[in-house]
This record gives sequence, C-alpha cells and structure tokens, in this order.
Amino acid sequence: MGWHSSSICPKCGQQTIFQIDEYDSWCCITCNEWLDTTCGDPNCPFCSKRPQTPYEAYYFMEMEVGSAGYRKDWRRRNYQHKTDGMRKHKRKREFAENSIFINK
Repeated sequence: MGWHSSSICPKCGQQTIFQIDEYDSWCCITCNEWLDTTCGDPNCPFCSKRPQTPYEAYYFMEMEVGSAGYRKDWRRRNYQHKTDGMRKHKRKREFAENSIFINK
C-alpha cells in the first residue's frame, strides 16, 4: 500500500504519516486527511482516482478497488451518508404524505 514516515504530522503532532503509492500522496492516518493537494488534471493517473480520505483509500484497497458494490457498502456504513440519506427519505415521505392529502 505504501510506507510509513518517521515525520510528524503538522496538524496533530502524531507520527502517523504514510505515503500511499497508488495515489502518490502523503497522508496522516490520525487526522484521516491527505497532506498533498491534487493536481487538478482529470487525466492524472494518481489524483483523478484518489478518494476523499485515506481511510477510504485503505478500505477500497482491501475490498477490490473499483467495485461499485463495495463502494456502496462503504457509503452505507458511513455516518454522513446515512444522515444525508435519512433526510432525503424523510423529504420523500413528507412529499408522499402531502400528495395523498391533496389528491383526496
């Protein structure tokens, strides 16, 4: 996956900096943030496919990167995705309930 550096993270002060080879980027596992910015080139073999967080990169590597089923599973388990989905379903239910009363 990459290798560990003995450097200290500038944000958290922990010695948890890793270089992930597939994305050619440095990250802090404690902060769960990339320390390098992307180049912005949509054709870049590293930056164009880099996930938002290093945790996602690790998860996707463990679970066959590129599989839509595994990505969906990760998002299903991700708290933010759950709360966003909950809000979306609540709005749909409210709309459906209001539509029923309007049509009667």
